[in-house]
Amino acid sequence: MRSKTKIVVLHMKEVIYTAIFIALGIVLVLLLFFMFGPDRKNGGVEETAQYNAGVYTSSLRLDGKTVDVQVVVDENHINSVSLINLDETVATMYPLLQDSMDSISQQIYEEQSTENISYTTENQYTATVLLDAVDAALEKAKVEEDGSEQ
Repeated sequence: MRSKTKIVVLHMKEVIYTAIFIALGIVLVLLLFFMFGPDRKNGGVEETAQYNAGVYTSSLRLDGKTVDVQVVVDENHINSVSLINLDETVATMYPLLQDSMDSISQQIYEEQSTENISYTTENQYTATVLLDAVDAALEKAKVEEDGSEQ
């Protein structure tokens, strides 16, 4: 009984193509698994809504004039915070009001919260009043634990 020695000739180009196709197949399987597999970031539980979507306002009274702080939210995000009905005389009397609101609204948009908002000492009182108004508007938008509106 003689065994015959078999010699297999592989072309390097074929080996490289095969390795590339195997790697692409593995990447495709992993991609499909992560796209359509179970959601792991929330432990498989869907995120519940924090807010009732809509536009909410709270009012500030400055020198007998009313200025409204408007907060636009969707179910889980604060989309915008702005001043509306800002009278020209109020803007003149309180020049830091609009600048403070711009700074605060940018930070609120990035943080999605009114916690840990920073402001300078020159406009700390203005910023505090504005943050209180934003908190009041967000309180109107919050969803209670049973899912109903407050």
